[in-house]
Amino acid sequence: MNYKWLENAAIEQPENIALKFQDESLNYRQLYMKAHELATHLQALKVKRVGLYIDNSLDASILIHALMLSGTEMVMLNTRLTVHELKLQLEEVSVSTVLSTIHLDIPEFKVLSFEEIYDLPAETFMLNDPAANDILSIMFTSGTTGRAKAVGQTYSNHYASHINCQKFLNYKEDSVWMMVNPIFHISGLSILFRSVISMSTMVIMNKFKTDLAWQTLEHEKVTHTSMVPVMLNRLVKEEGTHFLQALLMGGANTTPKLLQKAKDKGLPVYNSFGMTETCSQIVQLSYDDPKIFSGAVGNIHDTMTEITIDETTDEMLLSGDSVVQSYLNADIELKGGFFNTGDIIQIDEDGYIYVLDRRNDLIISGGENIYPKEIEDVVYQLDGVNRCVVIKKEDDEWGYVPILLLEDDIDQTTLLNHLYKHLAKYKIPREIYVIDEIKTTSTGKISRTINRNMFLNL
Repeated sequence: MNYKWLENAAIEQPENIALKFQDESLNYRQLYMKAHELATHLQALKVKRVGLYIDNSLDASILIHALMLSGTEMVMLNTRLTVHELKLQLEEVSVSTVLSTIHLDIPEFKVLSFEEIYDLPAETFMLNDPAANDILSIMFTSGTTGRAKAVGQTYSNHYASHINCQKFLNYKEDSVWMMVNPIFHISGLSILFRSVISMSTMVIMNKFKTDLAWQTLEHEKVTHTSMVPVMLNRLVKEEGTHFLQALLMGGANTTPKLLQKAKDKGLPVYNSFGMTETCSQIVQLSYDDPKIFSGAVGNIHDTMTEITIDETTDEMLLSGDSVVQSYLNADIELKGGFFNTGDIIQIDEDGYIYVLDRRNDLIISGGENIYPKEIEDVVYQLDGVNRCVVIKKEDDEWGYVPILLLEDDIDQTTLLNHLYKHLAKYKIPREIYVIDEIKTTSTGKISRTINRNMFLNL
C-alpha cells in the first residue's frame, strides 16, 4: 500500500485544485511544491514529533502536508484549551516544540509560527515512505475519569476511515469538500485526508458563519461537508442555494426535529457515529432512510467496522482497520480484541444502531466533549468547597451544557475567576447553584444521575 497521498495526487492529477481558502487556491502540483519547500526547513528541528496549534487556514493545511512529507508525527492541539491544559497534554506525549498558525505563548516550550519555520536553514531530505502502522496524527480524548488520553492514529487508520466514508458518500476527483469543523478535531482533519487521497478539492472555512457558509456552499459548488448540530441548526434558519450530495452530522445531539428541518430545506443530511479512536465516523445513515428520524445512527450491515455489544454492560465493541489499537499514555480497554467505546447502544432486529448514552456522564456541547469530573476537580481546589457535582442540562442551541451544583456558598467572582484560569471557556458551567443537599447513593457515592433527575425534576 502506498501512503504517499500528496505525491500521488501531484503526479496523477497535478492540475486539480487541491485547496481553496478565501481568495487563494492551489492545485496539487503547487501544493506539493509548497509542502516540499516547507519540509526542507522542518528538517532543522531534528524532532520526531511536534505539537500543532493551528486554525482552519491555507498555511495550516500546507504545514500538515509538509510534516507528512518529512515523516514528523503531529499532535493536534485544541486551540480552545488554556495554557495549563496544553502544557499537560504536551508533557504527556513528550513534545517540546509547537508549530503554530495563530499566536501562542506557552512558557518552557519552543513555539515557532508558520513564518518562522522558513527562517530555519533548509536541508535536503529523503521523502517519507510511510508504513501502515506509522503514527500520522495524535489527538487527545478524555476518559470518564477526565484524564486526557493520547490517541495515536496511523496512516492505515486514516486510510481505512476514508475508504469507509467514500463507500457510502461516493466522493471522487471532481468532488468538493468544505472543511468548517476545527482542523484539530477528527471531523475536520479527516476531511483533509479524504480530499488528498481522493484527489478532490477542499474548501477551507476559517470559522462557521451562517451567511458565509451558504455563500460558500453555492459559489464553490460544494458537494460534501461535515458539521456539528449547532452549525446545522443555524444553517436551516436561513435560506440558501447548494449543490450538496452529502452533509455529515457528527455529535450525539442531532435530534429528529433538526434532521426533519434539514430535509425540508433539501439538505442531504447523514446522521453518523464515530469518535477520535475510530478516525471519524464508522457508521452513517442517509436522509432518505426513515429510520434516521427515530434516532438511528447507522446499520451494522452497512459498515466496514465489526460492531457488537458487550452482553454484560450493553456497551459498543468495535473491531476494524480504522480503530486504533492503543493510547500513547494509557491502557486501552479491549475485550476479545474489540475496542470498548463505553457507549451504551441498542441494535434492533434490522441491524439499526441506537446510541443511548455516551459514556454516561459525558456532556457533548456544540461538538465538544466535556467531562464533569474535570470541572469538579478544579472546583475542589478552592478552599471551602466540601461537596459539588456537575450535571448536564439540555440546551436548544448547544445540545447540552454543564451545570454546577454546590453545597457551599462560595463567592461567585472568586469561583468564576478560578474556573476561567484552569478550564477552556466551553467547559465553564453555564449555571451555578447552591443547594441544600447533593444526593448520594446508598454507599455514599455522589450520583450525577440522581442529582440531575432531582434538580431538573426529570
